[in-house]
Amino acid sequence: MLKKSDLKVIRGGALSQSLPDEKFESAYATNTCLMGVLIIYIKWKLPGIAAAGNKGRSLHQFYYIETTEEGIESYRGICGDDDDELRFTEQSMLGGLGAEKVFLTMNEAVFLVQRYAEITKKFGRPLPDEIREYDFVLKREAVLSADREEALFSKLCGKIDSVNMLINYFLMRYFIKDFFAAEMLADFDLDTGLLPGVGPATLCRNEIMTSGGAEDGRYVCESVTEDDHGHSIIVSELSVAITGGKYLISSFDVTNTLAISPTEAAMKLARPEFATVYEIAGPVDNVLFELDQRYIGSLQNLCEGGKLYIVFNRDNRHMNKSIYMLNDDVKEILFVTVEDQLIIGSYTLSGIKRLENRMMLSKVSKQLIEVAKYEFKEPILYDYTMSYGGDFIRYVEEIMGFEDDY
Repeated sequence: MLKKSDLKVIRGGALSQSLPDEKFESAYATNTCLMGVLIIYIKWKLPGIAAAGNKGRSLHQFYYIETTEEGIESYRGICGDDDDELRFTEQSMLGGLGAEKVFLTMNEAVFLVQRYAEITKKFGRPLPDEIREYDFVLKREAVLSADREEALFSKLCGKIDSVNMLINYFLMRYFIKDFFAAEMLADFDLDTGLLPGVGPATLCRNEIMTSGGAEDGRYVCESVTEDDHGHSIIVSELSVAITGGKYLISSFDVTNTLAISPTEAAMKLARPEFATVYEIAGPVDNVLFELDQRYIGSLQNLCEGGKLYIVFNRDNRHMNKSIYMLNDDVKEILFVTVEDQLIIGSYTLSGIKRLENRMMLSKVSKQLIEVAKYEFKEPILYDYTMSYGGDFIRYVEEIMGFEDDY
């Protein structure tokens, strides 16, 4: 099962000395806190002595934050104002989040960096290696009142404008045991001990059903979660109220938990996947260059078997569904193999058709020879990219148990 945590942001950038007397210029963060990941960006103007020997006096800082168990997962610093480098870094880091930017004051930006640095230390993890670049941020004074902290959190969550979105976000944060976020979505004192035998768990699937009629504001949810011990089904009951113009959880209780086998989990999480395979004629580098340019905002990963591109939706509207699936934010998958194949995939028929048309209208269309098309009952393409680098058609024949005809 594809998770964003499987993918790594490339780190980079280094300054040769500490940065005294930095002047704050601007900052923003993505409004994706409820997804468990956000980007914090801060721009500083360096004093002349700190800028000496570098490209310029500007320092652009990008912090990749995993909000629950990582804190500051990675960091990228860029000196100077190279527009192409800045645009590439921003698109590569923000491209998978379906995010909007919310602007921050210096106090808010510094407060957030320090808070997530503390989370990193709390879990015994090292801060990213380039600490000399942002050590001055960790040492600045930044204090927010409880009211301002709550307002900042709301700003980082984006607008919740439906019951389904509220419930999906709430359960996602509760099951991963991000109780600070879950409590911000509730208007009562949350019981954090309803799942004593379950560790922090990823919400893989959630089905929202009304209980006694939606007008009563009561709902029953059947959730499939995954933790270190495997998959579970959790049944819960919730009530939703509108308080101060906001959707909030007004009650929550877990009524049943059941551990399930990998086979049962696979059945619950099954969804179709469509894939088309092309043989690449001529230089593969031409195809890679075309994909690099077209999918600059995608998450890209160099694997042993080739190069993977994962394209996410531009927003998080999938959270508004009554049946939520973990990978609903994935729009397209493309993989260029060391065997000179291009494999494209989508979870919908319309999606694969759109992707096929894009390939046929691309600059490298004459290099692409279609050799196979598949519809799978459950996704296999991502697992293939992580575990296998050979011919995709042979891979499919092997996992399906096909016998050779000769």
